[in-house]
Formats: sequence, C-alpha cells, structure tokens
Amino acid sequence: MQFRFLRGLLLSLLFASVAHAAPEDAIRARIKAAIPEAEVVRISPAPIPGLFYVSLRNYEPVLMSADGRYLIQGELLEIQGNKFVNVEDQNMAVERKKALAAVKPEDMVVFPATGKMKSFVYVFTDVDCGYCRKLHSEMAEINRQGIEVRYLAFPRSGPESPIGTKLVSVWCAKDKQSAMTQAKRGVALPPAPALCKSPVKAQYQMGTELGVRGTPAIFDKDGMQIGGYLPAGELAKSLGLR
Repeated sequence: MQFRFLRGLLLSLLFASVAHAAPEDAIRARIKAAIPEAEVVRISPAPIPGLFYVSLRNYEPVLMSADGRYLIQGELLEIQGNKFVNVEDQNMAVERKKALAAVKPEDMVVFPATGKMKSFVYVFTDVDCGYCRKLHSEMAEINRQGIEVRYLAFPRSGPESPIGTKLVSVWCAKDKQSAMTQAKRGVALPPAPALCKSPVKAQYQMGTELGVRGTPAIFDKDGMQIGGYLPAGELAKSLGLR
C-alpha cells in the first residue's frame, strides 16, 4: 500500500512538473514516459497556435499540444487555392535542401542525365522494394528527359539488416552504377571489402531525420518530396519539364 502511494505521488509530481515545463521539455517528458525507446529527433512549432511538430526516429511524425498531453496522428494540410499542401513537408524542405546539398557526390550513386541536365532528384532507395526496382527500370527514359538521379541509401529494415548489407555491397563496388542495377535485378553481389567505409548507415539516419518513411522517396532540388514511385513522364512533369 505504501509503495502504491509513493508511486502515485511520484507520478503526480512528474505530471505536475511536466504541466509547468517549457513545451519542448514537456513533450519530451511525456514521450519518454509513454514510449521509453522512442528517440525525439526534432520539435518545432506548427502554424496552429499551441501545437508542435514532433519527429521521432523510426516513427511517423505527430502533432502534440504544448503540455505534451494530446497527440494527433496524420498530416496537417493547408488549403492554398485549389490545392492541398502538406505543411510539415513544406517546412522541412529548407532543412532537407541544405542536408542533401551537403552530401558528397562520391557518396551517392549517380545516374547522369543524357545530354544537357535540365534538373535532378535525390532518391532514397533500397534494392529489394518493388517500386524501387520499377523506378530503376525506367532510368534510361528518366535520364533522356534530362533528369539526373542521385541515389542515397535507405535500407527499410535498418542498416544492419540483409538489405543494409546489400546496399553496402553496392556502395563499396568499383562500379556503383552497375552494382546498383544488378542488385535491383536480384543479382547477388560480392561481399563488401572489410576495409570499405560506406555511407549507408549515415544516409539511413539522415533519411529518418528528414522524414523518409519508405522507399523510393524522391526529393527535388529544393528539398520537397515529390513522390514515391513516379513514371518517367510524371517525374518530368512534377519537375516542370513538361
């Protein structure tokens, strides 16, 4: 009985302290109490007063009240004329643009445009997902549209998974383009050399922080996500090339 009383008193004190804490501290405390294993990546104000965007590693982003008591799952959309805009995606675009632009060319698997480059996209990919393979099968047509594709690694099951191992083999291959194509055709690649230091883990972590939840995830040069899989023509259209 005494233990229960003390436990109840401690919880009451915790929630009382959370209620008077700064919004970020209150939100972190609530999440820690409810989901101890969850890692908060970012907390930022939403355009609706009293609400905050919360990004969690390996979880979908959520909206939370300033005291951390209420949580809303789903997209926050703004009506702009005749279209709906994902507000969180729009807000993250600046951060994404900066982070993606900082990736070294040699740390990506790049498929250049045929002739003059008209635009480029960043694509977080793995090698086993069906739509990743479908997108890659249209690479020649995408490149003919004047679009350069810059692949980054995103093993959906984590960097230590079998998919992660396959992606390391791609990134450590002498010919990364050929290795990517072979891997997406289901061809087994040789194991990566023991001394190879691939960027797969770092790119996976960056992807989770930038809101990538599945593959393929296609971003334009301004950091806006323009799709998962898109046919070559639709991709060109979304980039303003048609």
